[in-house]
Amino acid sequence: MLGRNLIRLFAEVVKSEGLVVRMHSPTWTIFHNSTEVETIIFESLDGGRGIVNSQFMVFQTTLNPGVIEIHLKGGAIKKIIHIGGVLQKNTDNSVDCALFEAFTKEDIDWESLKKSDCFSQEPVGDSSTEGDYLRKLGHSLRDDIVNSSASLS
Repeated sequence: MLGRNLIRLFAEVVKSEGLVVRMHSPTWTIFHNSTEVETIIFESLDGGRGIVNSQFMVFQTTLNPGVIEIHLKGGAIKKIIHIGGVLQKNTDNSVDCALFEAFTKEDIDWESLKKSDCFSQEPVGDSSTEGDYLRKLGHSLRDDIVNSSASLS
């Protein structure tokens, strides 16, 4: 994974050269002043599920790692896994959303993922297997980044 290799490279530079390096995850702007969003379901900071829809006038939150589900006008649904992000509902009913280290279903090699050690245990609960894999992938990715970035100090 490119992100992991970059973090390791920066960690080596910091150790050998004594440089102070501040790392930021790549950000994907999902929406900027978009009026196409009907509802957004996300992992809230208290561990539950949060919902933003037309009933919220103004809203801003920092997202927990996990899956964000975006329902667009016309019925299309996007599911994106991320390790964090920012979500904002504006006064004009538009939505801004930026995610860190974000992936869609198409970005993931599901066959390799299912064979990896990270998912050797069966998913727990009554939720879909795909959703559990996405959540585990998000937490695993976040842990990799946290562990790698610890080398920077």
